[in-house]
Amino acid sequence: MLDTEPETAFNDIVNLASRICDAPLAAISLLDERRQWFKAGIGLDVRETTLDISFCTHTIRQTGVFIVPDATEDARFCSNPLVTMKPHIRLYAGTPLVSEEGLPLGTLCIADTEARPDGLTELQSAALLTLARAAVRELELRQTSRILTQRGKAFETVVDALPQMAWAASANGRFEYRNKHYYEFIGVPPDSTEWSSVAHPDDQERVLVRWNRCLSTGEPYQAEYRLRHHSGEYRWILARAHPIRDRHGNIERWIGTSTDIHAVKTAEATLAREEERHRALLEASSVVLWVATPDGMITETKGWQEVTGQEKSDYVGLGSVDTLHPDDRVRIEQAWLKAVSAGVPYEAECRVRQAGGEYRWMQTRAVPVRNPDGTIREWVGGLSDIHDRKDAEEQLRASEKRLRLAMQAGRMVAWEQDLAAEYVTRSENSIDVLGIGSGPPQEFLERVHPEDLPARDQLLAEIAEKGTETSEFRYILPDGRTLWLATRGERVGTDRIVGVTFDITDRKAAEEEVWRVANHDPLTGLPNRVLFQRRLEQALTRAKQNGTCVGLLMIDLDDFKDVNDTLGHGAGDALLVETANRLVPMMRECDMVARLGGDEFAVLVTDPLKLHNTVSLAEIIIKRFRQPFAYEGRTISGQASIGVAAFPDHDDEPAELMKDADIALYRAKAEGRNRVVTYSPEMRAMTEQRLAIGREMRSAISQDQIIPVYQPKVCLKTGRIVGFEALARWDHPTRGLLTPGTFGVAFDDPELAKTIGKRLIGKVASDILKWLSAGFDPGRVAVNLSSAEFSQPDMADEVLHILALAKIPTKHFEVEVTERVLLESRFGMVSDALTQFHRQGVQIALDDFGTGYASLAHLKQFPVDHIKIDQSFVSGLEQNGDDAAIVAAVIGLSGSLNLQVTAEGVETEGQARRLREMGCNNAQGYLFAKPVFGAEVAKLLAGWDPGRLSAMGIR
Repeated sequence: MLDTEPETAFNDIVNLASRICDAPLAAISLLDERRQWFKAGIGLDVRETTLDISFCTHTIRQTGVFIVPDATEDARFCSNPLVTMKPHIRLYAGTPLVSEEGLPLGTLCIADTEARPDGLTELQSAALLTLARAAVRELELRQTSRILTQRGKAFETVVDALPQMAWAASANGRFEYRNKHYYEFIGVPPDSTEWSSVAHPDDQERVLVRWNRCLSTGEPYQAEYRLRHHSGEYRWILARAHPIRDRHGNIERWIGTSTDIHAVKTAEATLAREEERHRALLEASSVVLWVATPDGMITETKGWQEVTGQEKSDYVGLGSVDTLHPDDRVRIEQAWLKAVSAGVPYEAECRVRQAGGEYRWMQTRAVPVRNPDGTIREWVGGLSDIHDRKDAEEQLRASEKRLRLAMQAGRMVAWEQDLAAEYVTRSENSIDVLGIGSGPPQEFLERVHPEDLPARDQLLAEIAEKGTETSEFRYILPDGRTLWLATRGERVGTDRIVGVTFDITDRKAAEEEVWRVANHDPLTGLPNRVLFQRRLEQALTRAKQNGTCVGLLMIDLDDFKDVNDTLGHGAGDALLVETANRLVPMMRECDMVARLGGDEFAVLVTDPLKLHNTVSLAEIIIKRFRQPFAYEGRTISGQASIGVAAFPDHDDEPAELMKDADIALYRAKAEGRNRVVTYSPEMRAMTEQRLAIGREMRSAISQDQIIPVYQPKVCLKTGRIVGFEALARWDHPTRGLLTPGTFGVAFDDPELAKTIGKRLIGKVASDILKWLSAGFDPGRVAVNLSSAEFSQPDMADEVLHILALAKIPTKHFEVEVTERVLLESRFGMVSDALTQFHRQGVQIALDDFGTGYASLAHLKQFPVDHIKIDQSFVSGLEQNGDDAAIVAAVIGLSGSLNLQVTAEGVETEGQARRLREMGCNNAQGYLFAKPVFGAEVAKLLAGWDPGRLSAMGIR
């Protein structure tokens, strides 16, 4: 109580004592070994004094009230500072505060600054004693409370130290206390949550039913449920509680604990699952269990009867041996008795007869169970079905045998290299395949072909770095032969590599043949276009790097189609082979000859040849090709056109350089074939112009801009119009009416030529029908067909079909062909088409006769009805004697062959008179009329005056 704060109860006692005794000073003092301390006081300025000046030290020696009437007169106190100085005590009265054990604790006293000779009245003294007893009771109450508090704290300390969650509840079940461990478990501050918020929802109803029943019956409480742990998971706990009863047997409260049993519950669940799994495994594994006596006699089994069908009376002892396969019985019985005799574990495999009568392989195991003294108490064993495993082993052995045979047949070697021991173990067939057996790795590595050593070294490096690699290389056998091998190695562990090596010589030969077939022409054996383009790219790359040259020759056989048409494809193939055989010997090893397709060849020549050397080589090739060769008793001679391009003179990219050579080849053929033409940039411009015209012509065709105009042919004897020539014109939307001189190159494109020809013939047929229907006879209307049109096998059928649809008699139609068509087109196709026209009554006219392309043989080879003299001879007829002689010869020849002859480009009366005098049948030109549209022909015919020739003096 010393040094505690003032308390009302003690202050009230002091105030009461002061009033009863009518004293200004009053106090309750408590003593220890060195001081007196005032728990409560009135009129005092101090809280404590030393014992040597204390009145109380005298009071506690008394049993009643100790009174000093006048301290100044009392020798014990007259010099006391409390007397001589403030508070100047004169009267003092006090009574001791004594505990139940008789120990003095302090005093209750009053004091006055005035002396009282009579002291206190009897009533005041009695009251002071009564108040003293009240103060002692307060002190004892405080002592009891302190003891209880200390005991409560000790209890809490003990309870908090428990591993369980401790708790207390009132008689009606309301929780009053939970220890620290409870709040640590759920992870929330004390008194901040209800039980229902942390108990598992699935458990709450069951737990509350149990708790309420215990509250009503008073029986001890126990329940298992899940409580939410501070980690968030629900953990199983075991809650127990017992009631605390008063002396009448009534329940005052419940004291309980909650223990974390989650690990136990988990273990129980795991154990239950394991037991269930174990039972299932036993049932699923078809294991037969059995027990035998120490001397090996079987006493009981589980599952034996189900497996074998043998009754217990039959299998006890050694009766189970009867179910074994006859070939296994003696072996198994002896092995079992030997194990029993030695007391060692037993294991064996045998065939056991099943309930169905078949035998299956089973494995039996047994171990002795011993007593503490080491003697065998019994044998416990099991029998499991291994029939499938034995089948698998047999299949594996067969598979391994097949694998060995396959490795032998496939010339494959399996190997394993011990890196630490530097030793390679190889399969048995290694000697047959590699010529070596197992041994150090160098024995194999040193036989790798010198050119393939980089591949070998890379294989070893990649296996070391990545763990696996595959490589192919050549291998030299001990007898000197070379094989192609493929090997794959894989590192397993730190000091072991396993792999397989197999002979791929046949595969390499097949790949090489596949490559050869894919990159060479099957007929001539020459490289094909794919290989040629690849070599051209390589050659240009080297030339750019080294500053050297590359020459390119594109070769096209001029007479190939004629040979095919006249002598057959066998002769054509022979010509191609002969061409290859003539080209190859003319080349150096660094050059290349290729067949690009059809009758097209290419030659690649490299440094040190320059452009002029390449051109010279082309000229030599032309001469060599002209030399005839024999085929099946016939002589075949060939001609060729060659286009030449070169780097660095022309382009530096493969595709562009080939395009240059193609353009030059096109020019060579256009200029008459059988010649060499070197590329120039102007040619490309012309080619691009030709392509542009082709694009424009396609657009013009789609917009119906290609139309015919008609120029009359006049009989020089009668002056009458005997026919017309249909001339193609392009009705250009901005440039006006264009002649073939502008777009004639479009006829070199077979598709364009065919389309334009069909459109023109269709329009011509339509115009003829209109004229005939109007009562006009236009005579024969001639249409010029290009060589490209003759390349269409059904061209004649299509033209005749158009005429038939329009109901135009063939006597009104004429086909004009130039001598160039007869030279350039396929002979057979041209001949067939012209013959078909001729038989159907269509007249054939040979245009531009005498311009130097033709051979007189054409007049015999083709069904020609009409010859047209080119205007280049007619224009010089009056001035040039040579032209006059040629015209006269053509007219004379025509007369001899009974052919009609027409002179083109007649522009003067003098030319007309001279032609008539020479015997020319017909004339055509501006002298008579310019070409007119189809709609104007009827007007021209209606207004034509045959006598106009007489008016010109032509008679």
